[in-house]
Amino acid sequence: MTRIIQLSDIHMVEQRMLAYDVVDTAEYLAHAVSYISDLLPKIGPVDGIVITGDLTDHGRQAQYDRLKELLLPIRLPLCVLPGNHDDRDVMRAAFSEQLWKPENEMLNSHVQLGDVHVLALDCLVSGKSHGLLTSETLAWLENELAMLSGEPVIFALHHPPFVTGIGHMDAQPLHNAEELLQIVSNHRGPKMTICGHIHRYMTSHQPCGPVMIGPSVAHAVCPDLTEDGASQFTLEPGGFLLHSYDSAIKVFSSHYLPVGPHSGPFPF
Repeated sequence: MTRIIQLSDIHMVEQRMLAYDVVDTAEYLAHAVSYISDLLPKIGPVDGIVITGDLTDHGRQAQYDRLKELLLPIRLPLCVLPGNHDDRDVMRAAFSEQLWKPENEMLNSHVQLGDVHVLALDCLVSGKSHGLLTSETLAWLENELAMLSGEPVIFALHHPPFVTGIGHMDAQPLHNAEELLQIVSNHRGPKMTICGHIHRYMTSHQPCGPVMIGPSVAHAVCPDLTEDGASQFTLEPGGFLLHSYDSAIKVFSSHYLPVGPHSGPFPF
């Protein structure tokens, strides 16, 4: 059994700073790390962590340094990819141990965690809120998949390749989602696609397979599905996803795990 934790949209800031002047993102991440550490003995071995973008709020070196320091207690292999709040060059330097290509190319990576191949995709458009997979990235993805016939794959990126119904978030979409979904469809092995950006747990059952949005461990975007819903967030409990792959039956499954104050456990 391969198990992979998905964190997303951490929005780390420097000491004595708050995201949007409200959210202590460091405190929320520290709570999540503590919960994961307590959970690990109960769920068995975990093969790694994938962070699906917006690791920081402004893409500054001090923010990446603080993020890495807070993640240290987990001590698991880490696969990261950029979101629209990240800075590609600063992130490359901060996570130089990741298997990225030389400078001035996109931060795409192929990381094997247990039996699963994670293809992490860079859809960052510098200075913009929307996402785009460049022709370079799409060609890289097709080349990697050509070597993985029948192998289990997680496709990971920041922007979801489907409409969520939250208007102000859908206004900053992945611009060439259909191109990605077609490439994913062509892979004949077990597969799932994971992403972030929306700050809510959502799933979409696409013809190419399941697509899952991981929640933020910090603030959540309000679930306002009205046509002109306001751009707002709440401090409802954050969370993360635990993805499992059973090689015996070649099936993925996922748990949503909230992080926040709650009572229990109680015996049945």
